[in-house]
Amino acid sequence: MWQRPSYMEEALEQARAAMARGETPVGAVLVREGVVIAAAGNRVREDNDPTAHAEILALRAACQAEGQPRLDGADLHVTLEPCAMCAGA
Repeated sequence: MWQRPSYMEEALEQARAAMARGETPVGAVLVREGVVIAAAGNRVREDNDPTAHAEILALRAACQAEGQPRLDGADLHVTLEPCAMCAGA
């Protein structure tokens, strides 16, 4: 039987990895047309960067990989409700 991919499970894995690094356990996964194009966990403390939230890092990685500033048609899966900064990105 076909099983739908669990993008939230991947986001949870990113959150667990962030927690293991001493970060706030948040994970994010960007998906377009059923393919994960980026995934990240929080790195605020590790990078000494208050904007290094999982959502922002995943967006940055995907934009860099695709060579464009917009990710039309992509869906963001996050382990919690994004803050105002991340929701506006």
